[in-house]
Amino acid sequence: MNEVVIEKQPILSRILSKINNSLSSVQAYLLVGSNEEDLKKYSLLFTKVLVCPNKYSDNCSKCNICSRMSSGNFSELKIIEPLNGVIKKEEIIKLRNSFQTQSVEGKNQVYIIRDVELLNLSAANSLLKFLEEPDSNTIAIFTTTNLNAVINTITSRCQVIKLNNNNINNGFDLVKNISNLDEEQINIVLEFLFTIENNEVRAISKIKELFMDYFDTKELLKSSFSVILLAYKDALNYKIFENMEYFNNETGIKNISKNQSIDIIIKKISFILENIQKLEYNVNITLFLSNVIIGIGEITYGKSNRN
Repeated sequence: MNEVVIEKQPILSRILSKINNSLSSVQAYLLVGSNEEDLKKYSLLFTKVLVCPNKYSDNCSKCNICSRMSSGNFSELKIIEPLNGVIKKEEIIKLRNSFQTQSVEGKNQVYIIRDVELLNLSAANSLLKFLEEPDSNTIAIFTTTNLNAVINTITSRCQVIKLNNNNINNGFDLVKNISNLDEEQINIVLEFLFTIENNEVRAISKIKELFMDYFDTKELLKSSFSVILLAYKDALNYKIFENMEYFNNETGIKNISKNQSIDIIIKKISFILENIQKLEYNVNITLFLSNVIIGIGEITYGKSNRN
């Protein structure tokens, strides 16, 4: 299989891999993101997957088409950008005229319209006519940083792909991005962790209402354990650097850091990583969580000191 994998962009990766392996695509795509440079980069990658006569792969070297697209010297790729904050009808007419013949070199002819929300009304109407009478191998890629400003009649004719924000590099948003959990779920995980740290017996006796009612599948367990892992990493960060990377001075994490040695925190990080790996196999969730709670306690207090 020829997978197209883009870090932190699972939706885009899945769509591009499907196109690359099935040779099927829709007529128009709308990429939505917050970063102009990312939109330019991913729209060009999208084009390579659509056009390359071989199945596209990273650093594709089976043809010179991909390298020509990268350098802007491929005639069957047309790119339209706003001029003075607007895209005019004349640009769309010129585009339509340039696609009067079938693709000669690549699998498809592609045009990219950047900042598609900046089409004026006459340009948008002209584009709609083009979309309604498509050539079988002509595909559109539109980009925007403001989906709400794109004309609805254009949006409705596209497969909309919302990009993840790659500018997220620290803080609570990064925890959400890594774990695929929302803020409420993350806070539930943290409260359960702090209960384990402060009162192991209560954590085991209340395991269902404190945790299992919210995280009852293997995938949710993996996500919740990724939060626990980040919490212990931040406890270590605070211990060494007096700073947190993920949780912005969370009091419970500070308490773990202050009350435990570097060696114990590192052991807990390793322990959580080991248990994340165990989740690849079938486990009894109740027994698994009970063992994790007991294991954290044994690391904290030492097996020989337990009753």
